[in-house]
Amino acid sequence: MKVIFKLALAFAGASMLSACVPTVKTYVDPQYHHATYDTVHRLVQPVPVKVDAQFELNGSPKPAEDALVQDQVEQTLRASGVFTPTNSANAAITVLANNIADIGSARAKGFGTGMTFGAVGSTVADNYEFTFTYRDNGATKYQGIYKHGMVTTIGNASGPAFVTPTTPADAFHHIVEDVVLNFIQDMQDKGLIAK
Repeated sequence: MKVIFKLALAFAGASMLSACVPTVKTYVDPQYHHATYDTVHRLVQPVPVKVDAQFELNGSPKPAEDALVQDQVEQTLRASGVFTPTNSANAAITVLANNIADIGSARAKGFGTGMTFGAVGSTVADNYEFTFTYRDNGATKYQGIYKHGMVTTIGNASGPAFVTPTTPADAFHHIVEDVVLNFIQDMQDKGLIAK
């Protein structure tokens, strides 16, 4: 997540060639919002599960971001009423969050925005691929890949129509929440977790 924020700051820094502070807005891609807390079926006894989450940028590990992803995954699991994160459980969920970003293009766009004092503006897309693996007693019961994305605008750039802008941190939180809920709903639909 800090990586996303650093990219936004790189844009802003390049734009600060003037006294103007550029506007930064982030939009979560709505096409990946399938499951909600209302569509997953809460359990009377949530399943205890160990959670291990890791973050990568273009396939390179970024361990400084692991704790943030871990915390957000665990928050959503708890709130779902389907899983209870714990250190002592037979079941485990591993999550690998890979941010697929064109860093060179992002820097170039930020420089261009700075040269025009934010008048032209820039738009940068961050795409994500989350790999979830659910194991019970050491055996893999389910593995799924969930895609998601966000768009960040800097300066005088328009965001996607009919999508409410937010901050990069809040956008990432919504992305993690969406993919975790989609994962849970898929497992329930496949009969791997009780409804």
